[in-house]
Amino acid sequence: MNLKSDDIGRWAESLDDFKPEYTPVKVWSPIQMYRLMGRKSVIELDNFEPIPDLHYALLSPKEDKYYFKEFPDIPMWLMLFYKTDEDWDSYDVFLNDFRRRVADGNIYLLLTPEQVKDTQSKLGSLYRANLSDDGQLDYKTYIKIVALTLQYENYKDIGKSLTGYRSVCKDFDDKLAELWKSAHSLKKNYDKGK
Repeated sequence: MNLKSDDIGRWAESLDDFKPEYTPVKVWSPIQMYRLMGRKSVIELDNFEPIPDLHYALLSPKEDKYYFKEFPDIPMWLMLFYKTDEDWDSYDVFLNDFRRRVADGNIYLLLTPEQVKDTQSKLGSLYRANLSDDGQLDYKTYIKIVALTLQYENYKDIGKSLTGYRSVCKDFDDKLAELWKSAHSLKKNYDKGK
């Protein structure tokens, strides 16, 4: 790893400077900062934790530098569902800033070889648990499934008394079924290409 430093922090001039110790992965969803705990294969909010010892690169477009940062131990519910107040406390400042930078495309996961291996193993476990077949879930499809499942879980908590509740639940169920079907189709197409 080839980092420069000063009193403020450490940075790299390109993502290649983090290699071979880390594999950079562009972040498009805060969900990417979390993993299912232990051997759990049920996607629900309480089963997620921040990836241990996770680092990320924060791109500063003005300076053209990638700052080396450590992801704090923030629960997933706080990251995804907490409504912040622009000038309330340090969590709010961090959450607003982090969410904005993810939306702008300025965050990159820095995964160690062990973290990459753990992620691949979990994608295989989820595939087997949900599709009763041997394979590995595509990472982007996995993030979409987690996002939709957690939105559905949140809607079930807050939407029970709303008009159209059952219709919305059916829409969620249909979309999730379609995502799982597409995950299975991706594997079939991959197998045919071998």
